[in-house]
Amino acid sequence: MDKPEVVVRIVSNAYDADQVERDLLRISKNGAVELEDESGQFSFTEDMVRDLAKYWSRFQGRQRKSTRYTINIVLSMPSGTEPQALKRAVQAFAKRQFSQNYRYVMALHTDTDNPHVQLTVRNLGHDGRRLHVKKGDPQEWREAFAAELERYGVEAKATLKATRRRQDGQSG
Repeated sequence: MDKPEVVVRIVSNAYDADQVERDLLRISKNGAVELEDESGQFSFTEDMVRDLAKYWSRFQGRQRKSTRYTINIVLSMPSGTEPQALKRAVQAFAKRQFSQNYRYVMALHTDTDNPHVQLTVRNLGHDGRRLHVKKGDPQEWREAFAAELERYGVEAKATLKATRRRQDGQSG
């Protein structure tokens, strides 16, 4: 049997403080779904989520109008994947990928057919440098996420986007 494919998809970016707040409220479902940050701390209330958004939006340094404050990433697996294993794999992935320089929060969502984690990363690093996502990064992230899932006993594979399109009968 073929291993299930991981999905790692950049879904949006926030370009101002209002967008950061809306995004964090959306992924936390207005505080109803717990947010976990890079240090393992949890935020539960809507007010705590709003405070975090305000904090992340301050001290953005010199910026142009098109400067991203955050990047929003969805990491998911097909139906039947054990949600807590998925969450642990995302925790490990995010820690390896971002925690050395960037703050982030994540929320596990199990209210859809496919369990997924929404991960929001603050683009301004501790060292003052901004996160720059290069063209090949999402594929590297898929591979790293699949490896983390395997470490937690979840079979997974990371295919190239063009390969997935051809398999689905779409042009690549």
